[in-house]
Amino acid sequence: MKISNQGISLIKSFEGFRGHAYLCPAGVWTIGYGHTQGVKSGDVCTESEADAMLRNDLNYFERAVEEVNTKYQYAFTQPQFDALVSFTFNCGSGALNQLCRRGERTKEEISEAVLLYNKANGKVLTGLVRRRAAEKKLFDSVSSANYYPEYTGSSSCIDDVFTSIGVEPQYIGNWRRRTIIARANGIADYRGSGAQNLKLIRLARQGRLKAPY
Repeated sequence: MKISNQGISLIKSFEGFRGHAYLCPAGVWTIGYGHTQGVKSGDVCTESEADAMLRNDLNYFERAVEEVNTKYQYAFTQPQFDALVSFTFNCGSGALNQLCRRGERTKEEISEAVLLYNKANGKVLTGLVRRRAAEKKLFDSVSSANYYPEYTGSSSCIDDVFTSIGVEPQYIGNWRRRTIIARANGIADYRGSGAQNLKLIRLARQGRLKAPY
């Protein structure tokens, strides 16, 4: 998954744009929307350049959240994914694993726990309180329903059906990969059985196969 423009806007609103390099509270040269790599005193950038740097920086944090999403089979919605990328951008991938307790926390528990990450050097900061509240609000929001196109072919092979309607390649070719799609469609105990695959194919034929975002 990739962060949406809604998620990027949230991050920008809290990071703020700085066109000249500055020393952050941790003593690191920073510019744009929280960009630090290779920044030195005297560097300048435009908002357009800062946007490009931010989107490039976010690739790492998107991968971190997607790894958790896939490994622990959370089937995050787009708003949930966006909120966690914002959280990870601010707190780091180690904090993300801590937040999820390596898959032991449910989505509901993650939503509540995110509010606890509001301190720096042991002190509660108003800015972090506001950011965590905004991330929780986004995490809890309902995304518009996203469905794959209706399948009109005749194949009864689940991988053929998924390929035909544009299911992302990472969910094709192995039943464990399909688990995220299955969970998004109400099959919590998916094991790749014929009956479970038929249910997914039936939903695809009805145009009701929900995407996991």
